Amino acid sequence: MGDSGVSSALMGRRAFLKEAGAIAIAAITPRLGLAADARAQGCPQQAGTARRLQVRSLADFRKAGRDLRMTAVQGLDLSGFDARFWRDAQVEGSYFLGCRFANPGTAAMLQRKGAVILPPFTELPYDPYRTTLYTLADLERRQPSGITFDEAVYCDFVAKGRFSPGVIEALARRIHDNSIDDALERFVREQGEDRFVGIMGGADVPRSDPWYRKTAETAYLLAKSGKIVMSGGGSGMMEAANLGAYLSAYDSSAVNEALRILSAAPEKQDAGWNGSTLEVKDKFPKGAENLAITTWYFGAESINPFANPIARYFDVSIREAQLIHNSRSGIVFAPGSAGTREEVFMDAERSHYSRSGFRNVMVFLGKSQYERDLPVFPILRKMANSKDLLFITDEPGEAARFIIEHSPRPDH
Repeated sequence: MGDSGVSSALMGRRAFLKEAGAIAIAAITPRLGLAADARAQGCPQQAGTARRLQVRSLADFRKAGRDLRMTAVQGLDLSGFDARFWRDAQVEGSYFLGCRFANPGTAAMLQRKGAVILPPFTELPYDPYRTTLYTLADLERRQPSGITFDEAVYCDFVAKGRFSPGVIEALARRIHDNSIDDALERFVREQGEDRFVGIMGGADVPRSDPWYRKTAETAYLLAKSGKIVMSGGGSGMMEAANLGAYLSAYDSSAVNEALRILSAAPEKQDAGWNGSTLEVKDKFPKGAENLAITTWYFGAESINPFANPIARYFDVSIREAQLIHNSRSGIVFAPGSAGTREEVFMDAERSHYSRSGFRNVMVFLGKSQYERDLPVFPILRKMANSKDLLFITDEPGEAARFIIEHSPRPDH
């Protein structure tokens, strides 16, 4: 390539990055509500901070009509709208992210009229612009290579730089995680945000462990009461949480039967691990909905089969923040190790400094671990602003009852 070719390539790359950066900011800014937050803090509103209408379904797109000014349209097939529609459409300040049009001329015309177009990314195993949470079937879908979709995305994640990807890959991942944020936000809002309870604990706990049973029983009781249980979606206590919630569609004998089946292959390396899982799913095929918030960051941490739907992230910090933030009705901390301790203090810090507008219940399941072996609970009692929202027990019934009887408390 000659000097002029190199110069043209660099200029094109710079133009793309400048445009892509603006689009990424436009995609993220409305969800964060920066303009509203600035006004609440007494800050003058600045140019470019007005909230954009976000459109992620054809129904909402049709509802918007031809006035698409200050609108971000994401991941839609718009090939059914003809040239006359676009000629009449008002698109100043609008963004079209990963949308498909009937012909290339439509995108060019929209750009001339003041819209910004970010076309679909190519050569990615995932869709950064997806508009829904994942299902287990989505993640387990086999690719032509023979591996699952979930495995393909993880392999791509590692190959392109787990920690320091190139700028285009970094942009694609950020847009993907923002898309999952939005899908999760809609799901929580539709289900009722005060219903969500987080259950956190160790990933390496075998299915035969007594605390695995107690965690599953706690989740079952919470889900039976109308709460929506969520976990980090992995194995151990996370699996126990999703299992208990899944079985809440059945009577309590289902928990005992499922645990009997699973205990035959308690460790992940056991030959019967997958077989016992499938046996439980076959015996109880219509489980209740529950939630997993997971990440590709821990590649070895497979998603347990009792969670559905699933929020799957690249960025582990976003995953952790969403787990804590959405556990509005409370968190049960089952026995765990360093990761669980991190989540304990993330939640304690959020409540202590009133960072989310409410304080939630913190229940510790396991007196020996949390009071004596690693005395986290006494430390929190000393520093807590709302000591009455802290509770410790060994009994699933008491843990569930405490959360059911204590609503999230607004900060004042």
